[in-house]
Amino acid sequence: MVHTEYHEAISIINYITEEGKLETYEQNQYIYQAEDPANAIYVIKSGNVVIHRVLEDGKEFSMKLLGPRNIFGSTTLFCGLKKHSLFAKTKTKVSVYKMDIEQFENAILNDEVLNYEWLLWIQNENAKQEYKLRDLYTLGKKGAVYSTLIRLSNTYGTSTEDGIQLNIDMTNNELANFGGTTREGVNRIISELKSKNIIATQGKRITIKNIDYLKDQINCENCPINICKME
Repeated sequence: MVHTEYHEAISIINYITEEGKLETYEQNQYIYQAEDPANAIYVIKSGNVVIHRVLEDGKEFSMKLLGPRNIFGSTTLFCGLKKHSLFAKTKTKVSVYKMDIEQFENAILNDEVLNYEWLLWIQNENAKQEYKLRDLYTLGKKGAVYSTLIRLSNTYGTSTEDGIQLNIDMTNNELANFGGTTREGVNRIISELKSKNIIATQGKRITIKNIDYLKDQINCENCPINICKME
């Protein structure tokens, strides 16, 4: 396993936030859909965005849960006119900085710092997706849900006396979409974890009381935090 050191693409984020256009979207609104022109790149100012695809059977498969300072949109550069293959939908009210992709491509070509940061960012994104797909296809439905909870804790968790509290609302249906399973299956998994005192729930908030149990169950390899995230 390659343990790469990665730091936030600060210069790229700052460039898009300083030069891009600020847009606001309401909760459960699409920023773009599959087949829309892929002509812009975004940085989130506030709120959360889910990146998902729709499978042939019509089910939603969620791939990323993004938050402030995350980059998304048209991230395949220098390929001419293209269309989105995924959906970007707001989970909460969201403000984003939007930049035309041609302007961003020109900046990447002409600025060595931006170019270098972009290469590191792409490398990190590819590693995250590789590990997510590995977990999805090798761990089974229960293991995929466990790994989703671990990623949520790394991305949106805060340590408390009771465990790691997820500072974001999460329904069983949303967990099912990230774990590639059904809501009924997640209901059973969550009930089992609660009965074993591994997690606790209050409304849509989850507290992971025993993160080591989840890691042990899937033989967690303690990947770098920058790879084991929902972003």
